[in-house]
Amino acid sequence: MSDQERRIATKTRSLRKYEGDPQAFVPVEGTPAIDLLSPFGPMIARTSVPQALTDALNHFADRMERPGEFLIPPNIMTAGGDASLRHLIEAAVSRYAEVLENKKPARIHIDVAWIICQPAATPSPAHFHSCDVSGILYLSLPPGIDDEEQTARTYISGRKAGYINFIHGDRQRFSRSLVSFKPSIGVLYLFPGWLLHVAEPFLGPGERRSLSFNAIVGE
Repeated sequence: MSDQERRIATKTRSLRKYEGDPQAFVPVEGTPAIDLLSPFGPMIARTSVPQALTDALNHFADRMERPGEFLIPPNIMTAGGDASLRHLIEAAVSRYAEVLENKKPARIHIDVAWIICQPAATPSPAHFHSCDVSGILYLSLPPGIDDEEQTARTYISGRKAGYINFIHGDRQRFSRSLVSFKPSIGVLYLFPGWLLHVAEPFLGPGERRSLSFNAIVGE
């Protein structure tokens, strides 16, 4: 292989990660039958964590002054060894990056992790994070999360049920720019740090408790 061919091959491999998978169609029921593909834009991953870990994190949070936000100290991050929060985040982020870039990352560095305890009527305006990959894990939810009147609405129509909303792009025909997820305890979402997201306020008693982190992915 010549030097020029080698350079072309190297460049091709490095750019391949930016291409959507042309085979990733998902069948949609109905007549006529169609398959849909979402080849563009940011990718969101979802996984779950063991109940024992959410219990341990809630035990830690219960001892802190609330409502508010507070950092998770190293001893809490690493408690449990291979079952620790740090190990779980690193494994999930590594897998996320490997799937999307077709290469296992050299390292994962968790820059910071924190817990957010929000009372009713507390919004988290649209924002992004200064990192490669961020995530949100739900630890505790208020009863208002199941309010039928609110869950029948959307983020755009002013829903107040504590959902997480991701925003990308704008209003265009045959394109979607918003996705909303109803929080569920023990569910972890991973997404690019630059992706805009919004946490809705909720109504009624209780607390919306979640964990967020910023991770750097080494090449």
